[in-house]
Amino acid sequence: MQSFMKSLRVRLPGVSPAAIGGTLATRLLATAMSFAAGVIAARNLGVQGRATFAVMISVPTVLSIVTVLGMDNANARFSGISHTAFRQIVRWSVVFSLVPGSALAGLWLLLGHFSPVVLLGVPFRLALVAAVMCPVTLLTTLLGTAEIGRGRVRTYNLASTVPAAFHVIGVCGLLAAGSLTPTSCFLSALAGQLLCAGVLLIAATARVHDDGERVCARTFGSFAIKAYLPNLIHYGMLRLDVPVIQLLAGATAVAMYAVALPLAEAMFLLPTAVALVMFPAVTSGAVDARAAARIARTVCTAAAVAAAVAAAAAPVLIPVIYGQPYSGAVQVIWAMLPGLVLFSTGRSLQAYLAAADLLRPVIMATGAGAVVNIALLGLLTPHWAAVGAGVADSAGYLLFAVLLGRGMRLRVRPRPCETAEPVTEEAAAAPARPSAGRLSLKTLRHRRRGAYSRQVRFVPFSRASVVAAGLLTAAGVGYLAMAYSPAVSALSLMSAAGLVGMALACVLIPDAGLYVLAAAVPLSQTDVGTSLISPRRLVALMLICLLGRVVAGRGIVWPKLTGVLITAGTVGYLVAASALIYDAGPQSSGNWQYLLLACAPMMLLPLSTAPGPALDRALLVFCWGSVMVAVIAIVQAGAVFAMKGDLAPADTAVLAITQEGAANHNAVGALFVMAAAVMLRRCPVARRGLPRLATGAGVLVLALGIAYSLSRAAYLAGIVAIVLYAARRSLRGVLALGVGAACLVPLLPAAIAARFDSILGGAPDANSAVRLDLWSSALRMFEAHPLFGVGYLNFADQLPAYYQATGDYEIMFLQFPLLEFAHNTYLTVLSQTGLVGAVGIGAIVVLGAQRAWRAIRCGDPAGEAALLAMVGAGVCSMFGEVLLVPPLLAGLVLIILAAKPVRADVPPPVPAPASARASAPVPAGVVR
Repeated sequence: MQSFMKSLRVRLPGVSPAAIGGTLATRLLATAMSFAAGVIAARNLGVQGRATFAVMISVPTVLSIVTVLGMDNANARFSGISHTAFRQIVRWSVVFSLVPGSALAGLWLLLGHFSPVVLLGVPFRLALVAAVMCPVTLLTTLLGTAEIGRGRVRTYNLASTVPAAFHVIGVCGLLAAGSLTPTSCFLSALAGQLLCAGVLLIAATARVHDDGERVCARTFGSFAIKAYLPNLIHYGMLRLDVPVIQLLAGATAVAMYAVALPLAEAMFLLPTAVALVMFPAVTSGAVDARAAARIARTVCTAAAVAAAVAAAAAPVLIPVIYGQPYSGAVQVIWAMLPGLVLFSTGRSLQAYLAAADLLRPVIMATGAGAVVNIALLGLLTPHWAAVGAGVADSAGYLLFAVLLGRGMRLRVRPRPCETAEPVTEEAAAAPARPSAGRLSLKTLRHRRRGAYSRQVRFVPFSRASVVAAGLLTAAGVGYLAMAYSPAVSALSLMSAAGLVGMALACVLIPDAGLYVLAAAVPLSQTDVGTSLISPRRLVALMLICLLGRVVAGRGIVWPKLTGVLITAGTVGYLVAASALIYDAGPQSSGNWQYLLLACAPMMLLPLSTAPGPALDRALLVFCWGSVMVAVIAIVQAGAVFAMKGDLAPADTAVLAITQEGAANHNAVGALFVMAAAVMLRRCPVARRGLPRLATGAGVLVLALGIAYSLSRAAYLAGIVAIVLYAARRSLRGVLALGVGAACLVPLLPAAIAARFDSILGGAPDANSAVRLDLWSSALRMFEAHPLFGVGYLNFADQLPAYYQATGDYEIMFLQFPLLEFAHNTYLTVLSQTGLVGAVGIGAIVVLGAQRAWRAIRCGDPAGEAALLAMVGAGVCSMFGEVLLVPPLLAGLVLIILAAKPVRADVPPPVPAPASARASAPVPAGVVR
């Protein structure tokens, strides 16, 4: 036994294994008592009474999690500074619990008074009783974390068992007295929470540290807000999956997922117990980065063993406990377990980074994991139900753990600019680890700024381990597919294996995913690529690019906070408008999923792409891929012109546009305009000789491709882009460009000339007349719903009520269900999202234009290319919805991200002279 405890101390340096064991045992005991009380209540209250009691208990818990605003983490962080700081935090906790805690509960009651659905089926008088518990639950949480912060984990453990013990005793007493009702059962739980709060208030009178400095409210609040978001997202990644699964896969999938959910929460007990004991040890200096890495590896090993036991026991226990109909939950558990093991490791790292006030990696890793979780949830759940949701959870936890490990490695490694101090005899004799004495705010600030050495060799996930995890995951998915889907053939599995191999190649080869993505954009506008490059596969490719960047050790690109907030807020509003506003048909449930896929380039590409040589090469792939597509379009349209020469030119053009298998001519034209903008700006700066000649030839082919696309919107966009490009050059260039264009016009086929003539004058054809009526209908929708619009992709459902035919055509031939847009992006945004959505999208456009303009002022050619591409896409958007096509939006985002918005007023660093560098002193211990 002694050798075992000694081994645990080695594997858990700086923390007490007994404290971890006691915390884990306490949590298991509290969980067991709550489970026993729940079983007694379920058997005696009936289904309706048990549901009412469950809602009454859940509401205070959820409201306290929302209201806490990170104060629990801040209490644990700053309570150990001094007794003065601890007393100050206790006062803040009491006031915060009484004021915001009661206010949010009152808001819930107020909303429930006007809209009873907010009360979730609970009668108002019982909701009033449940609201009383909100500030009490919040107070016990804050006081408990304050005790953890000053190292009294045992006190917290004892106090945390009080509510569960008192509740189970109260339920048994009420059952014996024959007065067990939902109200009395809840009152026993409330009494337990009040008793726990009283115990913690009495414990707060004990003095652990000496009096000292106070806590700065600004520092306290800043840390609390930064720590709040990751915890809230982690809670939502499990709990908020249930309504999403209900929406995408139905009640049966929710039942399977709900059975697997308690096991996931049980897997969280060990990392949570370790984090509770580890947090005060980090703030006191007893645990450094190296010790945190060892603790994380130990937790990962223990979690892996527990997961193996759970995976082996699940096929036996689940049918016995829940019944044979719930045997499908076994596969859900298997899908969730790999991610839960990795998440256990990440929780230990998160505790260290939070205690060291290094929360940026935690926030970014949590956000990226949540984005991947939500995206895969929408992709996998409709096809694989609860198993797909489990895989999505595992993928989100995997990315969270990998990014957190990388972020910790980058944050805690020694800085190259620091010089080594000469080592004295006293320093050599001093212990390597700082003592765990009283901590001050000054010490915390110094540790954060790197005043203390935190050298660490920590590589939590190597490239080989990521490859092994990917192969094991692929093998597991293949096994599940063969075992539970007999319709899956070996050929389809071989194709899936090929896709997995390609995905791994994109992950392991630096920038390979970016090049594949750049090639996929023009490929998507071909006959073959239309079905091959679906929005879901494009999103998967962007996620692979993000993961490849992380595996390569370069981390995520951190965009500015303003852009993140604007983009996230706009996309969130659009999703809400799509799912909730004027939802008129059963097919509308998939609108918000398609919207997320359409907006994915704006959310994912800024995280995985940065200006530099790799992106420049990717844009070359994009441009030359577009040139190849232009050649194909020219050949196809020319063949139609040659075969149908006996028809009128206008009819020949319409036939070429509507031929079977042809891609959308407006989208193809917009693609050529954006690619031509990039190559046109690169031509003057290309190297003389063959590169410049090739670039010029590419511009010429793309210009012909625009002409042969037969898209009048692309014609106008190309003219505007050329005029804008020429306006920044000399008058000689403008004249030469005009003369060259005039000479080319007579050489164009008659069908293309007819398309030009329809722009310049004459009566509009039937298509143009319908488009004008769609524009006026969109304006009428906007007048009726100016703020929020009619909801994304609800245009077709609302169109019959607003459509008025004014042109010379038969309205009876119009197919209203197919008219999902107004054939004008600006009017589509106004009619479907209202002013709120238009302002958000306009703000995103302004951010892109600002980036391009700043790059132009810095002399970067990519800035002008981005501006020309934006102008061309903007003109095309006046006559269609080309930017609602995810590949085209991805291409435009790549062009904009290539611009380098470096401030022009910041001079470049001047390198030191060679003589100065040669004579500079070399720090001790550094070898040239």
